[in-house]
Amino acid sequence: MNNFESLAYFAPEGFLSVYIIALLLGSFFVRRDRNRPTLFYPLGIAGLAVTLVLEAFNLSATPGSRELFFGLLRTDDLAHLFKLLCLVSAVLFLVFSLTARETARRFPDAMEYVVLALSLTLGMMLLAASNNILMLYLAMELLSFTSYLLTGFVERDEKTTEAAIKYLLYGAVASGIMIYGFSLLYGLTGSLDFTVIRERLAGEGVSGPMLVIAIAFIMTGLGFKIAAFPFHLWSPDVYEGAPTAFSAFLSVGPKAAGFAVLVRVLYNVFGLGTASVAPPPANFDWTFTIAVVSALTMTIGNLAALPQRNIKRLLAYSSIAHAGYALMAVATQSRFGLRALFFYLAVYLLMNLGAFLVAIMVANEHYTERLDGYEGLGWKGAQGAFLASVMTVALFSLAGIPPFAGFVGKVYLLLAVLKKGSGLYWLAVVAVINTVISLYYYTRVVKLMFLSRKVRGTPFSPMTAFRYVPYAVLAALAFLTVLFGVYWTPLDALSRLAENFLQ
Repeated sequence: MNNFESLAYFAPEGFLSVYIIALLLGSFFVRRDRNRPTLFYPLGIAGLAVTLVLEAFNLSATPGSRELFFGLLRTDDLAHLFKLLCLVSAVLFLVFSLTARETARRFPDAMEYVVLALSLTLGMMLLAASNNILMLYLAMELLSFTSYLLTGFVERDEKTTEAAIKYLLYGAVASGIMIYGFSLLYGLTGSLDFTVIRERLAGEGVSGPMLVIAIAFIMTGLGFKIAAFPFHLWSPDVYEGAPTAFSAFLSVGPKAAGFAVLVRVLYNVFGLGTASVAPPPANFDWTFTIAVVSALTMTIGNLAALPQRNIKRLLAYSSIAHAGYALMAVATQSRFGLRALFFYLAVYLLMNLGAFLVAIMVANEHYTERLDGYEGLGWKGAQGAFLASVMTVALFSLAGIPPFAGFVGKVYLLLAVLKKGSGLYWLAVVAVINTVISLYYYTRVVKLMFLSRKVRGTPFSPMTAFRYVPYAVLAALAFLTVLFGVYWTPLDALSRLAENFLQ
């Protein structure tokens, strides 16, 4: 489609772009000493809510696949689904920011913070729909640079500065390696368009060591974005040093966008799931390669989480492990694998954000992120009991214990692997073993909250009207985590749309 025809299908991204510009212009007319989170966070949430409605309308009203702006973007069910995940996580990110003590108090830069959050969301949406090397790189850089800024935006202490610098350095190196790989791919095929590249790889027999190097470099950049082994080392330090609200967002939103573009590159460029384009050597096995990365990622993440004493580092390594679980679905190269991938990422959003929001509430009260701060949490009045209960639901769901949504998500992943055939049975065994390993560090937190008597009975601060918002969000996340563990038909129906990507 040309530019004018494409605008009708670009309404969510177009609205969000205009809204960002409007907020920037509006900030010039607001006195800095009156700049408060209570004013600008609701504006950001409202803009994201409208974008979410527009994206949901696009999903229901415009089925099928279309190439927009002369092939730069592709609108299809996969893009719509992952953009919905990114938007929901962005809305919750701003709600969390309004709750967390790092960003909820007097904060003169709240407008800039909100604009960066909206810009990051726009980058995720464009990344999920990219159909061109240039568009993919520009979207990823928009996502990356805003992420670097938000990591070190609020506090000015050493830990936050260190996290932002590490994230920037790791990200810059990964981005440079990835774009060099794409430049090699462009040199070999003579095109930036995914569809054309795939046709030339299949039809012209492009081969040689340069293609292998290009693929390895491209996978480096994409592996960094989803924190897959061996490109995961940045994740724990960044999660620990960044504001907790942004750490929570980083674990779900950009990760979902990263999986979306990984699937798009593997399927649209290299032909996975259809007639496979086998780069040299001729017996190159995508399934085995991705499966090995999946197994290593989940194993390294779970083993590294065992000795952690900081809740954010523990959840960071947990996030790495869950990236390994999700890669199981990618390794299957099947329609059901795509369905399982979206289903798992959707339930992961619920349970992981629930755990992070409890971490925010505990940090607000006790000014600590160490696991010691959770001792006796279940005995600290009604608020403590509620937070401990929600954290238990989130952690048990992350561990894959029934009857929570995480269990159903893992069942979907295992079914996808088992349907692939005997060649991947070993990966299912590795996933089950890792699930058992993860039980140790998840249940350790539950033990501290309910079985420790060291600080038993210390109550929380009195409730205020403003504090009911995060508790309501926590209740909703916990309810959905339980609901999709016993009745997951609505989410399954939505996940089925991901299968249309291979039609």
